[in-house]
Amino acid sequence: MNALAIDCAVSKITVAAKKENNLIKLTLDVGIKQSEKLLPAVDYVMKEAGLTASDLNYTVCTSGPGTFTGLRLGMSTLKALNLSHNVPLYGVPSLEAYAWPYKKALETVVPLIEAKEDEYFCNFFVRGEKLREDEDLITEDILKQIDADAGVLVCGPGAKDFTERVNTDYPMYSVHCFSPENDACESLFEIAENMIKEKREPLSDYDGPLYVRKSEAEIVREKKLNESK
Repeated sequence: MNALAIDCAVSKITVAAKKENNLIKLTLDVGIKQSEKLLPAVDYVMKEAGLTASDLNYTVCTSGPGTFTGLRLGMSTLKALNLSHNVPLYGVPSLEAYAWPYKKALETVVPLIEAKEDEYFCNFFVRGEKLREDEDLITEDILKQIDADAGVLVCGPGAKDFTERVNTDYPMYSVHCFSPENDACESLFEIAENMIKEKREPLSDYDGPLYVRKSEAEIVREKKLNESK
């Protein structure tokens, strides 16, 4: 199948175009310039893969949790293709996408995305099955959910930072990760094509990113409203 994927859960956005088995991928680590670089990046990978928008069978992106700006940019970019060329858009929960390559692991798999200093968006998977709703937790609270005597595999963009923190401050835990961490684009393609086979519905026009926490702007606004009362 021909497809376009955007992993936009973190500030380092990755765009990938797939034409059958040929895959072209580009990563943007450009900070606040994401908005001006994303569309040229999409155009580049599509041309390199030999695709036009009308060739696409579907598009897919990480749908959250993650960075507010990245999620909005990625999803709105693909929604534009959906509206202009009627290309179905599938959203895959970010933590599910990062855990996907390890769905056959014997250990408990904990995908992580850095949210703030010592805070992570996280979940727990066993043999590919999600155990709970996505959460926003500090390191200590994540470890409370883990058996110190059992091995745990952490993955995702926050895995390296979390592993280093645990190995330094909580050496009694057996936490390990694979490094370097990869983007989720290949997983997005696989999951989306499974969704298509299962005849699951793509995102609707009104569907947006999945947020676990409020944005900084919302927090500041609520604080000001409370102070004015």
